[in-house]
Amino acid sequence: MSELVVVGGGPAGMAAALAASAAGVSVTLLDAAPRLGGQIYRQPLRDADGSGAAIGPHLPARFAALRDAGVELLTGRLVWAVSPVPGGYELFLATPEGAGAGRLVAPALVLATGASELVLPFRGWELPGVTTAGAAQALLKHEGVLLGRRVVVAGSGPFLLPVAAALVRGGAHVAAVVEAGDPLRRPQALARLGAAPRVVRDALSYLAVLAGARVPLLRGAAVTAAVGGERVEAVVVSRLDAQWRPRPDGERRYLVDAACVSFGFVPRLELARQLGLSDHTAPGRPGAAARHDGGVTGLAGVFVAGELTGIGGAHLAELEGERAGAAAARYLGHGAPERARHGALARAGRVAAGLAALYPLAPGWLEWSDQETVVCRCEDVTVGALRRALAGGARSVRELRSVTRCGMGYCQGRTCGPIAQLLVAAATGRATALVGDLHLRPVATPVALGALGAPDAAPADERDADPAAAGPSTVV
Repeated sequence: MSELVVVGGGPAGMAAALAASAAGVSVTLLDAAPRLGGQIYRQPLRDADGSGAAIGPHLPARFAALRDAGVELLTGRLVWAVSPVPGGYELFLATPEGAGAGRLVAPALVLATGASELVLPFRGWELPGVTTAGAAQALLKHEGVLLGRRVVVAGSGPFLLPVAAALVRGGAHVAAVVEAGDPLRRPQALARLGAAPRVVRDALSYLAVLAGARVPLLRGAAVTAAVGGERVEAVVVSRLDAQWRPRPDGERRYLVDAACVSFGFVPRLELARQLGLSDHTAPGRPGAAARHDGGVTGLAGVFVAGELTGIGGAHLAELEGERAGAAAARYLGHGAPERARHGALARAGRVAAGLAALYPLAPGWLEWSDQETVVCRCEDVTVGALRRALAGGARSVRELRSVTRCGMGYCQGRTCGPIAQLLVAAATGRATALVGDLHLRPVATPVALGALGAPDAAPADERDADPAAAGPSTVV
């Protein structure tokens, strides 16, 4: 049994595992993907030689050191539940297909569960070919496959630029990058990035790629409709006012076979909520982030790092992961030195705050939809159905879910939950923190009924066990 289990194989989780292992802690690192890296360092599924090892040559050298650090790597493992037990915490595992994969018990945990992408709905966004920007990037990195040949990248936030640049490098024609906000109108927030040469350098490199491909960059505009039959064939791009309301004189149609949309990210809190960790919300944004003090939570032996604690990017996540791993080692009695990284953490935190200030959400996006616009794609729940429920007296996200089934589908509210939260807040005039969310779930990810009934059916150390042995394929 390992002393420490780290949940999440992105920058924060890998850094935490390395820091704890360096202090002499026995560590198990879990991740749902077949290879480590998270979204930012996502590796191809297999290398040219056919290797599908958890650590491939595409991972930065500092993280490839996990191979030699004695960290036990369990990839292709989802954690669907976690609970306190005498002497530590018990984690219940499943494969990405939902089959049971056993359980682990450890005295301490680092949660580095990352974030889900935020999309604001518009007419036709449920058409095949319309995805999140992160999904398009993951498909390209993981499989080497382009989502489409003629693509629009739209939404708001710094993530649009690297995705668009990657698509251009991959051979796609990016018809436009469409940014709903206008960072140039926020000179104070923009000036704060002057002390972030890494961010500026990366942004300039992406812009150079887009300029070389003659990709137009539209500020103060949004995709407000997708049009097509069996898949998306065109998108409508509307000019917006400062509140993101469509202007009647600024509409243009782009012929595309794919559209990638992102409005930032929402921390993944399901496991943190199962453990009862406290969290806080950011004004005007959906979701919440785990509270902590230097990675230490209010629950003995539980530490947090990365996007779970607030959206800050890979560099901040790595620093937080290193801090959380060292704090876990000290908790376990290994005397890990507390490295003098306070200045780096403070600078990275200021950069994250500066980027958040550059890309706030505005309420006019509510006017992009009509009554028939789908919000919950799993259960086919429309804007009209949600508004009728609100008019009928629903005053929280959970009440809205009970009345409409919004959030009861396979994604378990990860896509529609934040949208519903914003809709309820706008309709009731209350802050997002007061209308609730859908993060609290006794089953954190869809699993087979057999995994619930017999979690030990396929022990975690049986790496090649047949997933079908865990029971029926029905998921909950």
